[in-house]
Amino acid sequence: MNDMMQQCCGSSGKPDFDMMKQYMERCGKEEFSEEQIGMMKGFCGQEGKPDKTKMMEFMKKCGCKPS
Repeated sequence: MNDMMQQCCGSSGKPDFDMMKQYMERCGKEEFSEEQIGMMKGFCGQEGKPDKTKMMEFMKKCGCKPS
């Protein structure tokens, strides 16, 4: 999970939309629905630290298999 967070979050420790999308593409996600894009942007727009558990659940639900 720490590897996922390092690859999905910028230097501030906050999720970065482009980094998250690229990570999901590398782990097998090919297409994103508007709802999924909205959820990713929601993670990236949150104040403070991201909820790692919710991000992991979201990625699994989307078909991404984080290593």
